[in-house]
Amino acid sequence: MVKNKIRKSLFEQGQSISNESKNKLGLQIQKHALEIIDTRDIDNIALYFPFRNEVNTNILVKAFTNLHKNIYMPKVLDETNMAFNLLCNKSKFSINRFGIKELDNTDYIDINNIDLMFIPMVGVDPNGCRLGYGSGYYDRIVSSFDEQSIKPLLVGLAFEYQVFEMHFGEMHDLKYNLVFSENDEMFSYLID
Repeated sequence: MVKNKIRKSLFEQGQSISNESKNKLGLQIQKHALEIIDTRDIDNIALYFPFRNEVNTNILVKAFTNLHKNIYMPKVLDETNMAFNLLCNKSKFSINRFGIKELDNTDYIDINNIDLMFIPMVGVDPNGCRLGYGSGYYDRIVSSFDEQSIKPLLVGLAFEYQVFEMHFGEMHDLKYNLVFSENDEMFSYLID
């Protein structure tokens, strides 16, 4: 399958970048997102704990906490379902079966009440279609939004190598509204 080959290639590229470089570039990417995204009318923000070669969200967590925003992190519930639970100062953590950090609470938010979602990626194509790890958790969450609700702004944070030039998106893949990468690049996508 084409997506598996792309994933493998992107994983290899990510492994060739030092942790020091990833941290430095990740800081630039997060700062750029904070400069551009207007959060004045936003209360509930979904972030993620970085895994493998994903851009860190540590600066975003600090900034949104200082702005008194509610921050929610993903938690895998079973083979097909994921929810988002509240991050607070006294939060306890565990590692899920995929090796990803999660919160140990059940203070979940209704997905339709999220205003802004930062969604991790392996890569993104020229149309804004996300390439994930292949489990479909985020695709299912995004497709479950109530049609009558205002959809959250879907944002990706990407290292330049993750912005792929080849189209690989399929109908079921989620599409980002915005993707930020280093060097102050921002990609904006029209959503069908």
